[in-house]
Amino acid sequence: MLAVHARRPYSGAVTTQTQARQFFEDKIVQQAGAEGVLLSADERLMLKWSESAPDSIADYEDKIAGLLSRCYAREIAADRGAKKALADAFATLNRGDHYVLIMINRAVGRQLTPWWKFRLG
Repeated sequence: MLAVHARRPYSGAVTTQTQARQFFEDKIVQQAGAEGVLLSADERLMLKWSESAPDSIADYEDKIAGLLSRCYAREIAADRGAKKALADAFATLNRGDHYVLIMINRAVGRQLTPWWKFRLG
């Protein structure tokens, strides 16, 4: 659990997305503290996440995709049979809607997708 920070005084106009996000993040954290609701580090981190804000944790996807890509290369080099296990898990996960699929597809989606599933054109 992260400690609840002291209340920041409201200092006027909120003019940037970063300020607005921080404004609401502060409100949420303050209310959680007032109610005795614990926010995990992950929950606090997700308050900062944005697809569009340049100061966000958007590089998370690149970081995870890089880890998956290197894991794939390492496992395939060590055991050619590993590709089937990875492809089977990938196919199973593709039956649902999972955020991690974005990063898996970016990292190794082409290697794990059967050739006949690629569309031409």
